[in-house]
Amino acid sequence: MWHHSHRRACLLGIACMSMVLPAQAEWALAPSASQVGVTITERTASDTVAHRHRLRGLDGQIADDGTLRLPLRLSQLEVLDRFDELPAWLAGLADKPLLTLSANVDTSRLDALTPGSELVENVVFQAQGQQAPVRLRFSRLDEESIRVTQAEPLSLDAREVRSDPVGRSVLALLGYDDIRNAIPVSLDARLVRVAESTAPP
Repeated sequence: MWHHSHRRACLLGIACMSMVLPAQAEWALAPSASQVGVTITERTASDTVAHRHRLRGLDGQIADDGTLRLPLRLSQLEVLDRFDELPAWLAGLADKPLLTLSANVDTSRLDALTPGSELVENVVFQAQGQQAPVRLRFSRLDEESIRVTQAEPLSLDAREVRSDPVGRSVLALLGYDDIRNAIPVSLDARLVRVAESTAPP
């Protein structure tokens, strides 16, 4: 139904959904080292201008059964820092999960990685009854951490972002009118091992 790059990327768009995090986790994203980069290319009368934004502080977890849940919030968009006061409709949504991506990850394969080695896996993300495979690279940094990046280019379709009311409103708030349909996305995240004693009861 979707073309390949669109199918993989559109689940990263803004939509309304919330899910409960698992009770225990083997691995968790380190918010200070986990972010998604988005490049929006604006068309002007005489040229095109690329605007780069970040969705920072990713805080997903991989439960002991291998289930990854990654909640995304508007407050993670660094561009919102430029506003002294957010519009009421946006302030009310800022800290609520607008989209929670879920996927299954083979943690035994992550555990088998040795420092300096890497693994490329197709991870199928799901949200709102839709699913999309994303090819990810897991690079073992040391015994307690793994870097996660995309193994091939990803992009959002601007038409899908505009079709969502919140996505459309955010683009308008940022002043974007005429933009290219392809919105490149980059992932750079850090998984850290969660000690059993610190996992929630």
